[in-house]
Amino acid sequence: MKGLTLLGRVYLAIGFVFLMLPIATLVIFSFQKNQYASIPGQGWSFRWYEKLFNDGTLLDALTSSLIVSPLAATGASILGFLAAYGVHRWRFRGRTTLMLTIMLPLMIPGLILGVAFLGLLSRVGMQGQLLSVLLAHVVLVTAPAMAIIQLRLSQMPPELEQAAWDLGATEFQTMMRVVLPFAASGIAGGWLLAFTFSFDEFVIAWFVSGFDKTLPVAVYEYIVGSADPSLNAMASIIFVLSGIALIGVELALIPMLMRKPKEAA
Repeated sequence: MKGLTLLGRVYLAIGFVFLMLPIATLVIFSFQKNQYASIPGQGWSFRWYEKLFNDGTLLDALTSSLIVSPLAATGASILGFLAAYGVHRWRFRGRTTLMLTIMLPLMIPGLILGVAFLGLLSRVGMQGQLLSVLLAHVVLVTAPAMAIIQLRLSQMPPELEQAAWDLGATEFQTMMRVVLPFAASGIAGGWLLAFTFSFDEFVIAWFVSGFDKTLPVAVYEYIVGSADPSLNAMASIIFVLSGIALIGVELALIPMLMRKPKEAA
């Protein structure tokens, strides 16, 4: 048993190194003096970080992504919850059609969807704006958010709502005090998944963004133009921000998880 335990730990360590080695390499190359990555390097420098902040193109694109993605994820979570609750709660004609309509953007190739959004937004005079990317992303990421929320709602016993009504709660009170707390984990998961989809999305944003580019569009144009380790510097900054956000969430959740066993006792 001890041998199997040791073997399992070695396997996990190898897997962790395999996953983290590319990121560590990227961070190391962002500090190299020469433009093209090489081992060993030709010295260490902050020149690519200086260029990143002096140029501002990638940072502006990162700012645009950090504006669009949380808003798109929030809008998708709200719409996804309403659709998921409606589908979960009621049986009505057109229920399957509604679900297929919401899921349809995931089934259409991104190129076709991007051209379709460009044509639609051009007709209403909204092309080339950050708002255009936001609206397109809400349509795109509502489906995955709804799927996660619907999965969570399917685990809720119908007796919970009925018990709340029998005790005198109104529809609104039942929604706020029973349904939403039960679905909170699903809503959070749907928001995170929608945020990830929106932050990484390239094709649709490339068609509708105009001069207000999101980060994937700006990175693509940067690679086509003249790639240099500034991209490594930007990726390193995103990695650090993601790590800080993850640590912050963990620190916020640990007290809650530690408190539950005590309350149960």
